[in-house]
Amino acid sequence: MEVTREIKNRINRITGTRKITKAMEMVASSKIRKARSRIFEARPFIEKVEDFITDISFYSTVSDHLLNPHKDIKTVLVIGITADGGLCGGYNSNIIRLIEKTVNEIKNEGKEVELDIIGTRGKNYFRYVGIELKQVFENLSDHPKFLDAREIANMFISRYANEEIDKVIICYTKFINAAEHLPFVQQILPIPLKEKLKSEEKKEFGAGKVQIGDRACRIMPEFIYEPSSHEILKSLFPEYIYTIVYMALLESTASETGARMTAMKGASDNADEIIKDLTIQHHRVRQQQITIEIAEIISGAEALTGKWV
Repeated sequence: MEVTREIKNRINRITGTRKITKAMEMVASSKIRKARSRIFEARPFIEKVEDFITDISFYSTVSDHLLNPHKDIKTVLVIGITADGGLCGGYNSNIIRLIEKTVNEIKNEGKEVELDIIGTRGKNYFRYVGIELKQVFENLSDHPKFLDAREIANMFISRYANEEIDKVIICYTKFINAAEHLPFVQQILPIPLKEKLKSEEKKEFGAGKVQIGDRACRIMPEFIYEPSSHEILKSLFPEYIYTIVYMALLESTASETGARMTAMKGASDNADEIIKDLTIQHHRVRQQQITIEIAEIISGAEALTGKWV
């Protein structure tokens, strides 16, 4: 009886755990729809802003402190985005591994590294391994806002303008689908616009039109700007950086939610398998006990019958 009672208790405990994981899976599945829709709304916007800046810069000799690299790259700021909570599979470990790799590569180049972390899990890990953190931002992974991205961006923009840092890199997890997420590194400052213009092939085709990469430049050299192209770009560059940081937060939130949904679904499926195996084991043990009890009754009856005879 003790064995069957223990198995029943295990089944009850695992059933309770399955209810929790199932509920978390349902919550994550409802959140990921919203997170995915926010990403799909933001991606076209940032792509068009980048194209617009590229087009104007192609015909402009604009020079801006956010666009021009510093003469000597001495200090690099790395921003890493992790989750505030756990129970999301390998999401946190994958992005933390990428952040560590990025920091070590920069140090191997002989440059100083400053590390900003977004998320409680990343903060706890890097403080545990003894890496000093310059800034920590928490409670943003659930529902990031554009104002949060602006606050974070303004901090490193002012430091870059004052030449306290010479380069800014952000590490985050790019959302592909609910089951697939890609740890990703992107340079924010200086804005890698000149490298893009140099790397992409430019072709002239009729009436002064230019093709940059695989698309046509929509802005012609005879366009008149009001205000000047320099003023337009000067106002667009900070907004572009805000949008990049905001996009990274959205991508990370969707990736975290998708990873949690996948992890909780796997936990629920494993719980079902364990409950199934324990139920079969319980039936077998119970059957053995019943067989033993029947054999004891029969042997006792035979003993009593033989005694009276």
